Amino acid sequence: MAVVLPGHLKSTFKEVRSLIVKDKNFPEARRVLAGVPDGELYAPYHVAMAAIARSESDSAVAMAHLEKALSLTPEDIRLLSRIGKLRLQEGNKMLAQECANRALLQKPNKKSDVTALASFLQQLGDPDNSAKVLREVVLQNPNDIKLRRMLAISQLQLGQLDECERNLNNCLRLDPKNHYSQILLGEILIAQGNKVRGLAIIRSADNDECPSKLKERLSIDAAECYIDLGEYNAAKDELTRVQSSNSPRFNFCWGKIQYQDKDYEFALTSLMAASKSIGTDGDSTDASIVDPSSITKEDQQSRCEQLIHDLGGKLEKLKTTTGYGSSQSGVDQSTIFNDNDDEF
Repeated sequence: MAVVLPGHLKSTFKEVRSLIVKDKNFPEARRVLAGVPDGELYAPYHVAMAAIARSESDSAVAMAHLEKALSLTPEDIRLLSRIGKLRLQEGNKMLAQECANRALLQKPNKKSDVTALASFLQQLGDPDNSAKVLREVVLQNPNDIKLRRMLAISQLQLGQLDECERNLNNCLRLDPKNHYSQILLGEILIAQGNKVRGLAIIRSADNDECPSKLKERLSIDAAECYIDLGEYNAAKDELTRVQSSNSPRFNFCWGKIQYQDKDYEFALTSLMAASKSIGTDGDSTDASIVDPSSITKEDQQSRCEQLIHDLGGKLEKLKTTTGYGSSQSGVDQSTIFNDNDDEF
């Protein structure tokens, strides 16, 4: 049976959560936690200690704290989702699936539980269950943009592009300036072949009100579309705006532009960087990492063509498994908390 959190500790753990989530001040959070009497008795203590351990890249300690927290609150859906995500990051999909199964048995209906679980299921590659838990809550909260957008992502993963587009249009009717929905809708239209309209929506989202963290994604989306349209100079201009990026999509686009310019040596360098960022899998080619300057121009060209073909498929798959249009090669889990948590 879970130990009830005393009222006088609620403000303490609220302070700790703010230090971790907002300020990223992990040493101060540790100092505050050290002053909590019998802190080990309470799940929030272990969740916080897990976040601190994650900030120190100590996954083993983080997992130990999360497992202890789960022993105190065995039906906590958000906690099961956190553990499942960490299991996925460790590469243990079987244990991650066990967490998902346990969470689904709880029949989540609280918004914070649903968003945490749906996010986990999307990363796990289970859009069917993710869509099921989201649909029910969206029916109860039809004006909730975040829930609708998450449902749209699940529908995208299921290949239900029409339903996905309809949900995103509903999001924009509720909030015409919702940048996340604008960008995702633009990306869906581009994927459906409606590149001109999709590009127009993406460009309309790129304004002074757009969060800075989305700027890179916008530029790379636009660059990809311009490349598909054969407008390489426009694509180059978009990438120049975010030239500090080292994401696989950025390097892939640069590589394709350089290949088009017949600069095979630099194209191969960019494409190999993209390949290294994504990592290897069962579909990887045998294009090994080489010094581009040490091989002939013909070999450079051949290797570029091989990598362009290989990476195109990988990046397309990546879009629907880690968030469509993501500029990164995986999920950002810098802390054990995520944006779906409404409370500590």
